[in-house]
Amino acid sequence: MNEQLISLFREHIASSAPLDEIDAAAARIAAAVGGSSPHLALTASVAGAYQVLLRRLPRAEALSVVARAFHEPIRPYVHDGTRAALDAADDPFAVITGFSKDREENYFGDDFSFSRVEDSSRYLVDVRRCFYVRVLDVAGVPELGTVFCEFDAAWISAIDRDRHGVDFQRPTTIARGGATCPFHFRRVTPESP
Repeated sequence: MNEQLISLFREHIASSAPLDEIDAAAARIAAAVGGSSPHLALTASVAGAYQVLLRRLPRAEALSVVARAFHEPIRPYVHDGTRAALDAADDPFAVITGFSKDREENYFGDDFSFSRVEDSSRYLVDVRRCFYVRVLDVAGVPELGTVFCEFDAAWISAIDRDRHGVDFQRPTTIARGGATCPFHFRRVTPESP
């Protein structure tokens, strides 16, 4: 999945900054971080593009350009796919928490750490260590963390509390100064049509 995200990001950022400069910046970031994380190339690419844009644009504009290039290509697919899965489910709570568990284990892996509280009516997961934040700190661009946080808006916005019977709360993130990134799902009684 990260290779696809990188490819889409590159297609969308290429009109704003030279790809060779982005690649050079990303390589420097990856070398400074080290290791073989499956998330390193993506994070370094986005951070490298931002560093290149900062030499050309004011900070707010550079953040906006990077955010659009990172979010827009995939947002409709993630949103619409999540919404369709929830709409079709007999138990949308089980579906969305199942998605979360799968991503925690099979996508995020050891680069992130999680704590969980779970029962039949709630799934409360807190990210305690975020690889993205670490890489962005090493790259000297911690302000870019919120762009990674907002990537989740595509699937979060697909949850309709009244229709799906799921309340989702994420009041803060590590990148926004929180101690954790809470992803809290609670089962609620859906509204009658």
